[in-house]
This record gives sequence, structure tokens and C-alpha cells, in this order.
Amino acid sequence: MISELVAGENVFQPMILKTIKTGKSKAPSESLFARGNVEDKSGSLPYITFDANTVEIIRNSDNSKPQAFFVSGKVDVSKYSSNGLQVLIEHIEPLKPEDDVSMLMPEGRFDRQAYEEKFQALCKSVHTPTLRKILETVFNPGFCKTFFKTPAGMKMHHAYLGGLLEHTVNVAELAASMAETIGNVDMDLVLSGALLHDVGKVKEISTELGFPYMTEGKLLGHITISALMVRDAAAELKIPAASIQELLHIILSHHGEKEKGSPMECVTKEAFIVHYADEVDAVMNQFDTAEAKGSWSFDYMLKRDLFLRK
Repeated sequence: MISELVAGENVFQPMILKTIKTGKSKAPSESLFARGNVEDKSGSLPYITFDANTVEIIRNSDNSKPQAFFVSGKVDVSKYSSNGLQVLIEHIEPLKPEDDVSMLMPEGRFDRQAYEEKFQALCKSVHTPTLRKILETVFNPGFCKTFFKTPAGMKMHHAYLGGLLEHTVNVAELAASMAETIGNVDMDLVLSGALLHDVGKVKEISTELGFPYMTEGKLLGHITISALMVRDAAAELKIPAASIQELLHIILSHHGEKEKGSPMECVTKEAFIVHYADEVDAVMNQFDTAEAKGSWSFDYMLKRDLFLRK
């Protein structure tokens, strides 16, 4: 695993290569090189290679999506890396279809079974008939099999298998807690909005290696897809469109501001509650998934250094 590598160690293991640059080094050698990052589910390190065959394979690869290879080389010291290490790649080999790539698929540090049970309990706690029927229609057993393993992002937050489940449950619980404290709030509407706010990510983000965005996700985005899924479920159930307007508003405004991707801005108590629950959980996840504990680390989502307590 990448997180366990130390300087001087030889490596031969599957890794994802994310190439930043290929080219020729400056005179007098003018040798070919490629550099970027190697990753597995435990973390990442910078890499560099001067092997001509390796550079040629990298150049001919489809860099529009993550590329996995068996990587052989050595862990070297680098003053440009945050932890002082890099992988000096000597050779790469394409993976075969039968090769185990589980070590390349990020997983969250949470109890998936416990979260599945929490999710089902939250759905059942909604008593308003129209909202309960929509939840049951959208979250049918077949759909849940995919929903429970989908990541909530490619890399920004909860970017691991099951991340969407963890994020959804956390948002619902945070929103319910805020709603109870604030009072005079439609709890069923809050819970339904929280449970459905990111459901479209199932059709936006693939569970394949690297969690690439699917065509529907690139064309429509998860907010639009989520709203369409809820509207289609309501139509199937013959629920009047007027009855789900506030639910749709929560979904369409859950990023809070148009500058952050929301088609609408929050105008109801319930929408504000779900928005802030969503934002808090996404921010807190940055602390949970950061690698360098006990130090400062720059967070690209928040665009600032975070202090990571041990």
C-alpha cells in the first residue's frame, strides 16, 4: 500500500497513474520523462520516470480517465513532495482483466451495514403519505444496491465506495437535529429533502476505477437529475406537481447559492436546514480523509490550510 512505503523500498504493485506532464529534460541529457501522481486506496505519492518505454506507454494511454498499471520501481526522496517521498518508476505493465484491483478502490472508514440500517430507518420515519411513497419508489431495492456503493464525489468529498450512503445519512441526521432545535419546521419535508438531495449522483458518478463522470452526469449534473427522478416518481404515483414543489426546492437549492451550482437559492426554512447540513458534512469529511494528521494540510475544496489534529 502506498501509505506504508518508505524511502529506499522497492515496489511492484497495482497503482493508478495520473500523469501531469511528459516531455524531454533539459540539455545536456534531453532524456524523456513523465511525472504525475500514483494512487491506491491508501493514499498517493508523486512519481517520475525516465524510462523511454514507460513514457511511450503513458503517452499512448487514454489520459481522460485514470489508468491502472503494475508499477515497478523504487521509493526515492523528493524535496518537492509534501512527505518528502516520490516513486521513481522503472517499468509499468498493463493490468489484466482478471487482476484484483480492490486495493485501488477507495473505501470509507465507516460501518456500511450500520449505515444501510440507519438509512432504512430514516426513510421509515417519514410519515407524510406522499413523501413516504416517493421515498419508497425512488429507493426501491434494486436502486439501493447501486446507491449504497456509489461515491458522493470523484475527489472533493466522500470520494470512496459507499460515500453517497454515508453522506446522505449524515446530512439527514444533522438536518433532523437542527430542525428539532429550531422548531416550527416540517420534519418529514426536511428528512425527505436530505435523503433525496444527492440521489442523482447514482446517474452522475460511476463506480468504476477512478469514479469517472457518466455522460448523463456531464450533460445534466446531479442536482437536475435528482429533481427529475423525484418528479418522475411523483408522476408515476399520480401525485400532483404542486404537492412536491417544496421538496423539489430543497433539492434544487441545496448548494445554497447560484455561484455554487444551485439553480435556486434557499427560500424556506427546510431548504436552509438541508443546505447547511450538506455543507457541514462535506467540510467535516475533509478532516476525516486528509492524510497528514497532526499538521497543516492544504485542502483544495476549501482552498485553505486545515489543521489536522492527531
